[in-house]
Amino acid sequence: MEIFGLCSNSARRGKGEQVLAARYKVAGQDIVSETFDDDVVVLDLNSGRYFSFTDAGCRLWQALAEGASPRSLVFPQAVYSEEELEAFLGRLVDHGLLVADQAEADAAASGEAMDRLSAAREKPDIFVFDDLADLFLADPIHDVEEPVGWPAVKKG
Repeated sequence: MEIFGLCSNSARRGKGEQVLAARYKVAGQDIVSETFDDDVVVLDLNSGRYFSFTDAGCRLWQALAEGASPRSLVFPQAVYSEEELEAFLGRLVDHGLLVADQAEADAAASGEAMDRLSAAREKPDIFVFDDLADLFLADPIHDVEEPVGWPAVKKG
């Protein structure tokens, strides 16, 4: 694992260039998201964790999930810096929500996505919750025991 504090500026820039030059996609069918008004909630069905974002994080998630390249999301009026976008993207990848895609990386964000990003007022951040993981992971079909009812989560 690379610790940025111990890297030279050129090494840091090189890694940042790679992150922004890549294209990303949702990590798989077990990563689902839903938009409620202006908020996005992402659920990892494998771990039961769910994620929410600041306003800029919501807009970035939507644009990245639509296939926009990170480079196209950097613009002068953005509330976040290039480094903050890299860090946010790194957290999405670290949590297993996004993976690098082999498709062309120069896909521009839509005009609508850029309008939403321009309206963001908070720096991108991600919040992780696991308080409902047991419920998300319970199997209501197979985890039922007659005398106990549902959910009867088996002790592993």
